[in-house]
Amino acid sequence: GSFAANLRAFESVRDFIGSATVVAFIDLPFALIFMVVIAWISWTMLIPLVIGAAVMVLYALIVQGRMHELAETTYRAGAQRNATLIEGLVGFETIKALAAEAPIQRKWEKSAALLARVGVQLRLLSSTASNTSAFVQQFINLAIVIIGVYLIAERNLTLGGLIACTMLASRAMAPVGQVAGLLVQYHTADTALTSLNEMMAREVERPADTAFISRGRLKGAIEFRDVSFTYPGQSAPSLRKLSFGIKPGEKIAILGRIGSGKTTLEKLILGLYQPTEGAVLVDGIDLRQLDPAELRRQIGYVQQDVMLFYGSLRDNIALGAPLADDAAIVKAAEIGGILSLVNQHPKGFDMLVGERGESLSGGQRQGVAIARAVINDPPILLLDEPTSSMDFSSEDDIKRRLTEFSKDKTVILISHRTSLLELAERIIVMDGGRIVADGPKEQVVTALRQGRIGKAA
Repeated sequence: GSFAANLRAFESVRDFIGSATVVAFIDLPFALIFMVVIAWISWTMLIPLVIGAAVMVLYALIVQGRMHELAETTYRAGAQRNATLIEGLVGFETIKALAAEAPIQRKWEKSAALLARVGVQLRLLSSTASNTSAFVQQFINLAIVIIGVYLIAERNLTLGGLIACTMLASRAMAPVGQVAGLLVQYHTADTALTSLNEMMAREVERPADTAFISRGRLKGAIEFRDVSFTYPGQSAPSLRKLSFGIKPGEKIAILGRIGSGKTTLEKLILGLYQPTEGAVLVDGIDLRQLDPAELRRQIGYVQQDVMLFYGSLRDNIALGAPLADDAAIVKAAEIGGILSLVNQHPKGFDMLVGERGESLSGGQRQGVAIARAVINDPPILLLDEPTSSMDFSSEDDIKRRLTEFSKDKTVILISHRTSLLELAERIIVMDGGRIVADGPKEQVVTALRQGRIGKAA
């Protein structure tokens, strides 16, 4: 929601710059020239202009603090409303299943009401400033006419001079009024620009001045060297001085309680986050020196919460391999156990999966994710609960195909299902961001059963 608000904030900055801003500042020097000419005709006629300009600018400055407060509140309220909307759309099935429509609706109404209330106040204050400027300009014209009449009666000003002063006063006050109005609009654009700058100032994965190392096809060796990691905004580290190595072609399983650091570990391997301390090495090279896109193309990743995109089954399988031919897609589908699904559907690989894959079952979505992970024939497989939604028969088929596919590949498996441990030769047990056990599968499983290691799940 906040990110969507940031994108819309760009429009506020664009509108401020593209409105009367440029014109007002171009015309402002001419306003000073017009005032000089009016003073040359009659300095008395300049008094209403100076007083009026001072009133307009002073009023604009007075409302600056309130405008800034309302602009920031509007931004925060908009971000909260967007977040509520997105959460409601993404999790509507959960909301309905829990009969939670009422509290979610109240949350939406509360955020929408706050945004509407603050928006009304902001527009009211802005219109008040504009109306004040217009009122002052009309008052100045009236004052100039009245003063001019007395000056003409005293033979200190001609009728032509009065006409000239009236015309020049209108031209002089127009840009002053615009500047006063822009001072009011400035805070809305300033708040938007601040949020945009904060977003653009975030660290990027591929800085323009960084030359990454290209290693070609990786062998699959991975090493964590005294790695500690703390998520942004958190005080407690998720990983603490983690050190271990994985040989090329080695198959390991990582077990641990919820919150033990398993998911953080996989994100570091993918380069989605960088260690707070220490280093993650792939084939002996610090991960930070490798091109993130090139690295991820060589890691077949199956995430626990599978995300599919609207489109065909073919598009989702070949999402990370747009140049894959039909033979590679068919082979990947076979490994993922979804070839029978393709054969049973009249459109085959062109069948639509719906938004987030809603037309497929949980097990079928995981099959697509596995197919997507293996289509590039990566040297490293990173599997996070790859069969959690599958029945035992489908899991056995997937397990057999993955065993055959990964003979010469490095496999990192994160799972709570003991049946999948057949894919592993070595087990690492994590707890509290640390490794509490690391060894051959049989030894670690025996130690877990005997209670010599805290329960991993």
